Amino acid sequence: ASDAWRGKFLTLRMLLDRLFVIYRDSVDDSMSGPPVPLAVLEVLDFNERLLGCTRVVRVDPHYVWSARHPEKAEPVERLVGRTYNCLGQACQRVYAAYHGTAVRTEFMNRFEVYLRSSEIDPALLGEISYERLSRGVRLTEWCSPALAAARVESLEIPPLVTPQPARPGDPWEGWIPVGSGRPYVHSGTPHYEVEQLQREARRVALEGGFFARERSRDAHKRSHAEANPLEEGELRGKKRRNSFKEVEPGRLVFLKDHVRSRGPAHATHPHVVVSSTLQRIGGVHQARRCVVLRPLPEAAALPEATHAVVDTVGLKEDFARTWREHVVAPGSLLEEAMWEAIEKRRLSRKPPVSVEVAWKELAPGLQWPGGGGGDVMPAASDSRAHHGCSSASSAAASS
Repeated sequence: ASDAWRGKFLTLRMLLDRLFVIYRDSVDDSMSGPPVPLAVLEVLDFNERLLGCTRVVRVDPHYVWSARHPEKAEPVERLVGRTYNCLGQACQRVYAAYHGTAVRTEFMNRFEVYLRSSEIDPALLGEISYERLSRGVRLTEWCSPALAAARVESLEIPPLVTPQPARPGDPWEGWIPVGSGRPYVHSGTPHYEVEQLQREARRVALEGGFFARERSRDAHKRSHAEANPLEEGELRGKKRRNSFKEVEPGRLVFLKDHVRSRGPAHATHPHVVVSSTLQRIGGVHQARRCVVLRPLPEAAALPEATHAVVDTVGLKEDFARTWREHVVAPGSLLEEAMWEAIEKRRLSRKPPVSVEVAWKELAPGLQWPGGGGGDVMPAASDSRAHHGCSSASSAAASS
């Protein structure tokens, strides 16, 4: 970036409540007429560096495609409701479904956003260009750092014809490539985070560009990165958590301490995952991956609750500490819940293991409280285990 632009980097960001990204194309048989919206995607997780978790929310909002080219709309319509890890992945799936083959597109330029704002100067949209390497091809993309904290609205169902301002001062609205509007920041971002982003922007600007350059110590990773490209919004470098296992129905988990401390008594119990969803919970403005949890023991019919995945830990990770610190009353509801979790754990193994083996896996270092061969629950808990654990074979739980 030139020196003239570096001052404008200090306040870069476009503020909006929700971000809808739209794919449109011509419905004319010659495919040369004005484009019409086909698919609408919502980016559920976005910030100044990330266009993350994205859901396909609707297809053919004006019912033009279904009337003129239903064979084009139907494959895309089957994607409605699906969620993808990042915007790039979602765009590629939509584009491939539309074309009926596994083709790819430079989605930052091909997919668009329809914006409306009284704070946008359209002359500054896409003012800065830069180059990046994608799958061995060097691409030119644009961004809009001079839109100094402009507040904008992203429309889910844009008009077929873009209206012109009736008089000077009316809000501007129109289409832009999704890449040209970057960086996007949620309007609910706390002030202290905005200030932190501004400091980061200042540092990046002084280095001479909006996007971080490859450092020499990372040069040895270049061949691997080019051979294993990521979509926009995906991160490289850290080992990814097994997100599918985290939300798998039947998985056994504990709530983290900060959730337990403000919850009911059974918040300390092990829980079984019932289902997963994306929700805005806890007052946060971004959608989070959540799980619906049922507290054990199941015979107690304790109420289910929804929690963010990040507020849970696997059964094995916290079993020993929970037993050591909280299981003090033999025959308590918590003790029954813990033994039921052990039963579910042992039955999930192929082939099933003994109760004692499951105990030693979950609580290494703690003395086995039972006796005999370890194939039955300890006597102090038998009366509860009979009704609490006999139905455990229906759940395949892992941690």
